[in-house]
Amino acid sequence: MLDAQVVTAVATGNLKAISEQPAMLSNLAYSNVVSTNNLGQQNAVSNQQAGNQLGVPLVAKATNTIANLGPMDSRSAVDVLTNDELAQTIADLKSAVQAFAGSGGGGGILRLADLQLRIDEQGRLVVVLSDRTSLDIFIPGSFTREQVQVVADSGSGVTIRVRKTR
Repeated sequence: MLDAQVVTAVATGNLKAISEQPAMLSNLAYSNVVSTNNLGQQNAVSNQQAGNQLGVPLVAKATNTIANLGPMDSRSAVDVLTNDELAQTIADLKSAVQAFAGSGGGGGILRLADLQLRIDEQGRLVVVLSDRTSLDIFIPGSFTREQVQVVADSGSGVTIRVRKTR
């Protein structure tokens, strides 16, 4: 048989070990939570730093693109922002109708006939010189020699082509 003191000492040791186990497990769980939380914060800071480092070259590239526009880039941007062919065509048609409408604002087609003007199937304005010996044609605006082309064909007439550039 074992001595009573030995049995008491072993029982006391077992009781102490069993009673301390929940506290040790709690400390271990708390340590695990603290460690996981710390790793999460480190990952968040690391991701934020990576995003900040990515932002610097993006801003630099955008600034460089804006600051160093070439001629093609500049013209492309102007065309995208201001070039509206449909609006220009509508404005041209409206001004042509107003030009031939007369002072009262009506009778545009009749006014064309009165002036002996017509539009042919190719979209050209045809002027008939019946009683006149000469004709002056005035197109308002400023043009260079390169924008105006005059072609004289002895069989069919004279074609004046004016190109308006923006």
